[in-house]
Amino acid sequence: MGNHETPKDAIAFLTDLEFRGKQPSTVKRYKYDLEDYLAWIRVNELGYDDQQVYTTDFIQTYFDFLITERSYSYRTLKRVYSVLKQYHLFLYSQRKCLTNPMNGIEIDNILDDSFTEEMFLSKQERETLLNILSSPEGLTENQLKAFPYLSKRNLGIITLMINYGLSLHEVSALSMSHLSFINRELKVITNNDLTKRTISLSNEDSELLYDYYTSIPSAVRPVQHTGDPFFVAFDFKRLTYRWSYETNKPKRLTEIAIQKMIRQEIARAGLRKGISAQHFRRTAILNQLKTNQNAEDIQHHFGMKTSLTLNRYLDYLQTTASH
Repeated sequence: MGNHETPKDAIAFLTDLEFRGKQPSTVKRYKYDLEDYLAWIRVNELGYDDQQVYTTDFIQTYFDFLITERSYSYRTLKRVYSVLKQYHLFLYSQRKCLTNPMNGIEIDNILDDSFTEEMFLSKQERETLLNILSSPEGLTENQLKAFPYLSKRNLGIITLMINYGLSLHEVSALSMSHLSFINRELKVITNNDLTKRTISLSNEDSELLYDYYTSIPSAVRPVQHTGDPFFVAFDFKRLTYRWSYETNKPKRLTEIAIQKMIRQEIARAGLRKGISAQHFRRTAILNQLKTNQNAEDIQHHFGMKTSLTLNRYLDYLQTTASH
């Protein structure tokens, strides 16, 4: 694990495991899981010592990724959870973080066998959220300055999640080469940038995404048919979209930034706490199932790797229909 990107704290943690008599096979397994998490920090363009990394919200995005994109089993998630909890406990003992952020993550709640009504977005909640995204209501003076720039971007993000079931990772990973305004199509890609599925956009949603795109000043606007990110990060102090001088292209909006935006808009809309991107995706899948389409087609449409996940939705529909 000793490479130039490995933080000293991670090396010290593994050394401590060896000192405490952990078996070499155990240390190797910890090393593997820890390396994967550290890669997640880099993917989100954060430093290992950034305080944002030591928050429950950030670590939650990692587990959301493992669940929705990798379809990790409950057993594997529990293993990763245990490794990261001990790692952050070590960081806490070294005074690298004030609390153990893993204490706020509940794997059991995430993977409960059955769905409940609270795990979906109601029709009223959906309408309230979409309305507030287009409204300046409840914004501070500084937020009002950024509203003309961000309202269409944020509405586009939430729309892709609620209407088409895209995950946090899928929205953040969208590039200009994945979107065709002419054909009103969106390619949703896997981690290795291979096409997973193609989604047809409604006229209204396609126009919304195009309006957001053209609202970006031409000097920092992503170039069509390239690997430039579609959703771009924003500099609130300078009131402009951000540019990455390392990649010489607009700066990609990260998953944790999207998660923060969702949390803020949920609060502004006065909706119940805890509503997340997972609620949006579940609701989109449930609504699609209600149209009585072929289950296999729906599984492919939402990129589900197995039918086990889809069965949970079918069980929920059957349960609610019998009540």
